[in-house]
Amino acid sequence: MSVATTTQVVPLDLLQAHESGQILEVVAPNEWTHRLQELGLREGVTIRMVKTGEPCILAIDGHRFSYRCDPSTMIMVELAESIA
Repeated sequence: MSVATTTQVVPLDLLQAHESGQILEVVAPNEWTHRLQELGLREGVTIRMVKTGEPCILAIDGHRFSYRCDPSTMIMVELAESIA
């Protein structure tokens, strides 16, 4: 029996608790881009949603922090799901 892998891309604010994925793209105003990168929110990073809500709690490399989604910022995350 083989396992196929499919990918799904969703905005960060649609992740469910305990879901993980890799950040594909960060679209934000110039003044926010640098600050988001300092927090670790940059392309290629694996991120995990610890707790949903406003603000949500995110985990990156074992560090947790609170993040409030902003309408002017879009962070796209690629989730991997196994299908039998």
